[in-house]
Amino acid sequence: MKRTFFIIMCCLLVSCSGKNKVPAEIIQPKEMQSILWDVIRAQALSTEIARKDSTTNEVTETKALNKKIYGIHKITPATFDKSYAWYTNHPDMMRLIFDSLNVQKQKDNELFMREKNTPKKIDSIKRHKISE
Repeated sequence: MKRTFFIIMCCLLVSCSGKNKVPAEIIQPKEMQSILWDVIRAQALSTEIARKDSTTNEVTETKALNKKIYGIHKITPATFDKSYAWYTNHPDMMRLIFDSLNVQKQKDNELFMREKNTPKKIDSIKRHKISE
């Protein structure tokens, strides 16, 4: 079911590209999705860091993490801001990106739950040492 939803979302992204063609100077949808995923996670991380450490300024921490994200994706803050503004003015394209982010989040949650619920296997050598 989730794979079907993901395939449908990809088809919608491709089919809508004719109506709302993304200009060359704007970050393309797939890359924008990846950048936004990192930015959202960075914001959550800075909130958590600031919550645990009262000497940390959340805004400063977010800016520092975003700077690292821009470096990883080889973009400038101006390029990101310009692209984000373009997507904001094209809500159909932005909706597709956020829908894809939602699917990615669901996949990550499923993977986390699967790993969390998978029993750990003890190596036979370790088991032998434990019983001695």
